[in-house]
Amino acid sequence: MPNPQFAFKQFAVQQDRCALKVGTDGVVLGAWANVEGAKRILDIGTGTGLLALMAAQRAPDAWVDAVEIDEASAGQAAENVVASPWADRVRVHRMDVRRMRSSEPYDLILCNPPFYAGEMDSPDARTGVAKHGGELTFVQLIEAVRSLLAEEGRFACIIPLNREAELLELAEGAWLGMERRCVLHYLEGRPPKRVLLEFVRGGSAPAEGELTVEHAPGLYTEAYRTLLRDFMLKF
Repeated sequence: MPNPQFAFKQFAVQQDRCALKVGTDGVVLGAWANVEGAKRILDIGTGTGLLALMAAQRAPDAWVDAVEIDEASAGQAAENVVASPWADRVRVHRMDVRRMRSSEPYDLILCNPPFYAGEMDSPDARTGVAKHGGELTFVQLIEAVRSLLAEEGRFACIIPLNREAELLELAEGAWLGMERRCVLHYLEGRPPKRVLLEFVRGGSAPAEGELTVEHAPGLYTEAYRTLLRDFMLKF
């Protein structure tokens, strides 16, 4: 059973009421996304509030909005924000991003989206919403990004590698071009399962990269340690 609290160097998240817990995908995306120059940041599907809090730590001049459709998760994320050093700059909204409107666009949008395309069912309904695309499809995600992203803004996400082509086609249709791409290996020598993507309006040839989490179970790579050194207690 996951620990009800996950502690980082500058903040902690309580997660016993959240449908999805802190995991590798979230912490890697939060540390990898380019926050440079971002004054307004949006975290879609914040869950525990992890990405919003990581963004607040990395971008000290930014205001961060975090949206979450699950009521219990949104409530706990709000509590995690209040307990953090950045309570004055982060706001959690219990809402559906598909209905979100903003008079001010966002410089950076982050999302660790529900990425299973309905082929897997979770016995827990709340976990199913968080993991599966029935509540927020890639089509709806890209439409939300298109309407909320500033003209010079960036959108960063992490998705299964086998659904990359699907998301790229939708992004291209919304005039979002890939600027950065990083293939994520959980374990050295094993096939990658995730890819980190960053989009801008227009875009050109993307900067390509790879990241491996572990050489062997419990033996973290130097690249992973460096990426997360400002966050993880064990690094």
